[in-house]
Amino acid sequence: MHKLTYSPGHSLLHRLYPITKFTWLLLTTTFAFIVNWAELLAITAFFSLILLLLIKPDILTVRGFRMALATGLMLFVLYILFDKQGKNLLDPGIGFLQITSNGLNLGLLISSRFLLIIFSSYLFILTTKPNDIAYALMKIGLPYRYGFMLVTAIRLAPILEEEGQIIYKAQLLRGVRYDQGSVIKILNLIKQFLTPLLISALRRTDKLVFSMEGRGFGRQTERTFHRAPKATRLDLFVSLILIFYFGSLFLLNYWRTL
Repeated sequence: MHKLTYSPGHSLLHRLYPITKFTWLLLTTTFAFIVNWAELLAITAFFSLILLLLIKPDILTVRGFRMALATGLMLFVLYILFDKQGKNLLDPGIGFLQITSNGLNLGLLISSRFLLIIFSSYLFILTTKPNDIAYALMKIGLPYRYGFMLVTAIRLAPILEEEGQIIYKAQLLRGVRYDQGSVIKILNLIKQFLTPLLISALRRTDKLVFSMEGRGFGRQTERTFHRAPKATRLDLFVSLILIFYFGSLFLLNYWRTL
């Protein structure tokens, strides 16, 4: 199972400016909550899934993706089974399995909304370097202290995760059982697990603080960049296409409500 992190590549999305992708991620999320036409959301979510498969064909092996698909399917099925309002579309003779128009529409709407947000987030994470988004935010006005904090947190997260796995396996070898015991015992086991992990994180923080002080971090009011991404004509071209696409969907959604 692969971690959900940046995946190197040369696709069109990889070459886009990070702020462009971040802006469209926010707009897509807003679009998912504003539009109430289930078919439009389903089509957009399907296109997002196609992009994911083109960028990363083994997307099913990425951590959390299968669970996201299962959750979307479960939402669809639950609305079909428990919402019995509207026109009767299918009646197999068992009331529990009866499918109505309202249940089908709401199930498709909620599941498509959920999957669209998930797919868009995966596209952003898989095609954007964490350093690039932090540097881009700093270039448009974010104080570089906060930008450095963001980069550091992103870099330390997988390290702490790996150390957590080491602590967990070490405790298993010493006879610790996480799958047995009462609630109080489980809470004590969690405490025993988090304590060495917290100590390790504090040690890394101390080393980082001394390293930053030795390099004079914060002495200068402005920061220079060895390499920083820039917006290009490709960003403008893709943004125009997306404006046309989402604008058309908004018009169709508004026309449907009239």
